[in-house]
Amino acid sequence: MGLTMLLLGLAGAVALFGAAAWRVRRARPPQEIVESRHVVDLTEGRFRVVGRIGAMQTVSSAVDASPCVYVDVSEFRTFGGGALAQEVVREIRATPFLVDDGTGLVWVDPREAEIEAVTVREDLGLTAERRLRVGEEVEVVGAFRRLEVESEGGPYRGVSSVWSVGADAHGAPRVSYRTEPEMVLAGDELAAFFRGAGVLLVAAGSLIALLVS
Repeated sequence: MGLTMLLLGLAGAVALFGAAAWRVRRARPPQEIVESRHVVDLTEGRFRVVGRIGAMQTVSSAVDASPCVYVDVSEFRTFGGGALAQEVVREIRATPFLVDDGTGLVWVDPREAEIEAVTVREDLGLTAERRLRVGEEVEVVGAFRRLEVESEGGPYRGVSSVWSVGADAHGAPRVSYRTEPEMVLAGDELAAFFRGAGVLLVAAGSLIALLVS
């Protein structure tokens, strides 16, 4: 009887996790209709640009030490026999970066933008991280204007004139990797799903063990 309840609890946890993930995807607002342009064709105004992240400086991922330009990491502590978890530390580290679409460059400050990125987990789900890695393809939507910038290092050293993206009447600029399937590097979504499912399985097992003991 105890084994049957445990198996049912584990199966239910996976089902709930899948349903929650599906609801989150369904709940995302429809993509804003904004004209897409190459950097070389930009004028001042609100546009969408797609390109790859080029780093002037980097911060390290807390999960695998990958070079990133944006890291939002949370650490959790379990209690109640491992059945519940509470966030105890949250840290955001970010540095301005350039988006290169092959025709020009856009300067982005992630500290002043809305960031959409996959969440990856480690340590049985006790570390959760949202990140933008160097080389990833991203979409940038916002108000574009000319900017003079001087880089002191990296492959873009000496760049003097680029486009920047900032806020307008629609709000802060948005940076997202989700516009095209190829923007998701292999394994990110799958790893996030199975790591999250693993946490739920452990939590469900601990909770059932407490109930039947």
